Amino acid sequence: MKTTILFIFLLFSIPGFSFQSNINVGFPFEHLPKHVDNSNKEVFTEIQTNASHQFSNKVSHPLVGAAVIDYNNDGAYEIFFGGGANQEDFLISYNNNKFQNIIANTGISSREATYGATAIDMNNDGFTDLLIARNDGAYLYLNNGNGTFDEKVLPINFAEDETPVSISVADIDQDGDPDLYVSVFIAAPFFESPVFNRRDHAKANYMLLNKGNLSFVDVTSNSGTAGEQNTFFSTFVDLNNDGYQDLIVSQNTGRVEIFKNNKDSTFSSIEYKSPLGFWMGIAVGDIDNDGDQDLLFSNAGNTIPTFAIRAASDLRNDQKHDQEWLLLKNEGDFKFTNAIKDYRLDGNGFAWGAIFEDLNNSGNLDFLIARNYIKFPSIVKKLRTSGRTVYEQVKIKGKSVFKSDKKWKLNNPLFGVSPLIVDFNGDGKQDILWLNINGPLRAFLNNSSNNFITFRFPDKVKYLGTKLELILDNKRIYTKEVLAGQGLLVDNSPDITFGLGQESKAKFLKITFPNGEVQTISKFKVNSINYIELNDN
Repeated sequence: MKTTILFIFLLFSIPGFSFQSNINVGFPFEHLPKHVDNSNKEVFTEIQTNASHQFSNKVSHPLVGAAVIDYNNDGAYEIFFGGGANQEDFLISYNNNKFQNIIANTGISSREATYGATAIDMNNDGFTDLLIARNDGAYLYLNNGNGTFDEKVLPINFAEDETPVSISVADIDQDGDPDLYVSVFIAAPFFESPVFNRRDHAKANYMLLNKGNLSFVDVTSNSGTAGEQNTFFSTFVDLNNDGYQDLIVSQNTGRVEIFKNNKDSTFSSIEYKSPLGFWMGIAVGDIDNDGDQDLLFSNAGNTIPTFAIRAASDLRNDQKHDQEWLLLKNEGDFKFTNAIKDYRLDGNGFAWGAIFEDLNNSGNLDFLIARNYIKFPSIVKKLRTSGRTVYEQVKIKGKSVFKSDKKWKLNNPLFGVSPLIVDFNGDGKQDILWLNINGPLRAFLNNSSNNFITFRFPDKVKYLGTKLELILDNKRIYTKEVLAGQGLLVDNSPDITFGLGQESKAKFLKITFPNGEVQTISKFKVNSINYIELNDN
């Protein structure tokens, strides 16, 4: 029996409030669909995308990314979805109740395997650009505003045995320019698993400081952010509400690393040290409504027995290894408590990208997580990793927990890499897409009948880290942050949606921008998209 388990494992290769006049709240796209009562419909309805990923073993890692982008500034979102090796990428749009691929002649497709993607206006010209990590390098695609993009290779000399897998964006020094953090993994032909201690197998990440005009300087060493192991995904989020973006790094066969932004282009590693694990996806959200962002990291879980991992790896006896997912409840001042058991998310199996989002607009953050792994033997895929990809946050005996949910029919039993959040039909409710390896991009339309308010920000770096606090008449407060990213290799919609449940209005919204400016607004539309923009003057 032990021999069989070890054989299975060897196949496992993981890879004080004042309203100011310089904030604009508007509704410029009145043609977009309005909220309707869908109480007699299923909460989610699947719509075929006709986009499907193809995986080539050994040529590339079993990873794929996507980004939400309004590439032509018409108020409707498109989805960039990566292709596998020798496969073109996709740019899909939703019109007349169906998706179509419009990537032809845009200049953003490649037949190299595509990993992570990020959409943001990099040169502040009003058009959203794309950052794409591919098997052969890291690229910036500048949007010309006419449906085409110009390719620019990021100035990183990757070694033969390393490849970028995701690119995160933040203005780390608040000079107005977007800076980049590139997560790097050992290239597929050189990958071995499970390796925890070999330094030649671990690859450093890159921090690129934008000196203006998209001129990047490598400040990895000075910033102290290289990382200790191969990294799947990293993201920026303001963890201590000081207006500066901190850095979270999810490392395979390594530790979760959290870096505090010192406000001088350097970062300090915080004291919390996680056990060694197969850390992959990152979910970010204020799950307990206490005003700060909590973090969840996915892991290999109980799919492979612990003794098998230790026997097949180079773990030392003195090294603590954990396979459970990790839920770090933010207690403030960079103090964290592991609450994975408190929220009943312990005892789960192998998982990839994870996202917190209020799926049914009830007012509580729910939880999506991609499962399954294309390189597992069939029996493991079937018995240990299927189902349980959707969790609703509910109260049991007065305590908030996440409960596996099947009534929404949103589970994804395929080889999921990450969920993606985007309002693809323009009604203000957040729809769901599942990214799958060697399978279809699955889209689910949100039909929830609960009330909501959606705020849409321009996809620009100066809004990243903006904190929103929605105060209801019953004095309940919901807090969200404009995020640099959550999930795995994906960039979700820049929209912020607050579910209201059966509440029909809110008292006001407090907005704290990264530059410290605080605004409050009380005139906004329920069950609609509210457009918010901070004037440059």
